[in-house]
Amino acid sequence: MRTAHARGLLPVRGAHPPDRRKKIQPRQTAVSGQDYTPTLDTVPCEPAGTFLGYFLPAALTIVFLLDLIGNGFVLTILISRRTTWHLADHYLFQLALSDLLLGLTLPFWAVQYGYGWSFGQVSCKVVGALFTINMYSSILLLVCISLSRYISIVHAVKFNKKQRPIHAVMICVFVWGLSCFLSWHELYFREVGSPLSDKTICFYKFDPENSNSLRIALQLTEFTIAFIVPLIFMLFFYSRIFCTLQGSRSNHSRRSQLVIVALLLVFFFCWAPYKSLQLIDTLQRMGYIARNCRFEEMLDIGLAVTETLGLFHVCINPIIYALVGVKFRKEIFRLFKRLSGQVVNSSVVSSKEGTIFTDSNCSYSKIM
Repeated sequence: MRTAHARGLLPVRGAHPPDRRKKIQPRQTAVSGQDYTPTLDTVPCEPAGTFLGYFLPAALTIVFLLDLIGNGFVLTILISRRTTWHLADHYLFQLALSDLLLGLTLPFWAVQYGYGWSFGQVSCKVVGALFTINMYSSILLLVCISLSRYISIVHAVKFNKKQRPIHAVMICVFVWGLSCFLSWHELYFREVGSPLSDKTICFYKFDPENSNSLRIALQLTEFTIAFIVPLIFMLFFYSRIFCTLQGSRSNHSRRSQLVIVALLLVFFFCWAPYKSLQLIDTLQRMGYIARNCRFEEMLDIGLAVTETLGLFHVCINPIIYALVGVKFRKEIFRLFKRLSGQVVNSSVVSSKEGTIFTDSNCSYSKIM
């Protein structure tokens, strides 16, 4: 029996053709996303699930709690805001909602890894689809936020006044629609059963003849749309913003530059390790890397650990995209004042740098 990463939420191991030189069982996942096609010409590799059985439930629970607190707080601040939302606020709300919904699926996968799936067939498909939809939408919304900032700062004179809330709504609808389309396989292929042991799991049940090619296609699609393309766009947008802000000597400009560097580094270091191992797994499925039990065991553990690291990004998002901003800190100040029964009549709040920021209906929200 082979084990693999976490929940198998993304394309996972399927049946490989047996190696003629060394008999190795087709790679599987222990929890989900697996299809099992035994072959007479294979013998099993040793399982790698002992460490993951302890690590994943604990790690996913931590991610869930931090995600619930952080993104729940961001949504509360935005919903309670008395002033008109700016364009960036629409994207921030959608991002926090997407990250929160993604986090709500994690307890299901934590329970499955520890005890098996006991939530039924419909829940299996729905939870799998919710995870993938919100994984895609969360990353794509980061690109939307970088685009909004790019237009507002680099092309402030030419395009900024032409931006309208309806434009943000249309872009968000497109992002959610594309994310749903990219998650079709979750509803079509997910099943509940016991393909490898007595434990019932929620897994991908592919046709054995097409299993490997389907997994390769899904993994390459995710690698491209959920990592390479967003990284390229974010590098372009934020590099242009960084260069534009270089001409300013204000403290706010320098702080914004530091935030830009943080945004890129956090996104890259959270997702790059997992995507790199996922690419290695894809190359092995395609036959470019020879199969080996010890290598596959380490790859499975690496995928589980690095995927969990990537999921921590949904906890960091509310910090780097909202809580570090002057405007958002002002809203937090107002919320606590209202909760404590104090009425704030002034519409201006002084920042630590001594700059006065007033509420306005301009299309650019200074989140940074």
